[in-house]
Amino acid sequence: MGDNERQVIRNEEKVVVGEPQETVTSQTSVGTPGVAPGVAPAASTTVQTSTTQPADRVMQRNVAETVVDPAGEKAASVSWLGNVIWFIVGIMAILLVIRFILLAAGANESVGFAQLIYGLTGWMVAPFVGLFGRNITYPGSAGTGVIEFESLVAIVVYAIIGWVLVKLAQLALGTNRTSTTVYSDTNRQTKL
Repeated sequence: MGDNERQVIRNEEKVVVGEPQETVTSQTSVGTPGVAPGVAPAASTTVQTSTTQPADRVMQRNVAETVVDPAGEKAASVSWLGNVIWFIVGIMAILLVIRFILLAAGANESVGFAQLIYGLTGWMVAPFVGLFGRNITYPGSAGTGVIEFESLVAIVVYAIIGWVLVKLAQLALGTNRTSTTVYSDTNRQTKL
């Protein structure tokens, strides 16, 4: 069996609990009829009775079944890696959108929050600076507003790079099956 083949491991156990039959024995003494009380009987008879009753027998059946699917485990790993890549790309896109809004609103660049965002996103926009020539400027609320299309292009490019990385991870590490390892345990009791 190959490394990537699905395996089903079944473990079954039967347990029968209880006695097979139960025998009840009783003894009764029967005197001779017509003898006056206080007079010793001439003969007495003892009767022994045996009855057989079925006892409660319980059969307990435990079945444990494990489906091991290595391809499913690989698919789960690839899914986890894809989620990490999309999380990073999402954070980058959010920061770039905030940068675009701050620049378009003409936010004061000397304020700490604006400096933080510009510092975090400067390297992300750097490959695209000058792509459209001069930026469109206009008077903003606290300073000069700038429409920086490079930020929007960076969002699209990083989303495409993220998609390509996820697809490469699926091709290199994964499989097209999405099932995972399944464990099942059943316990059933039957009265016999």
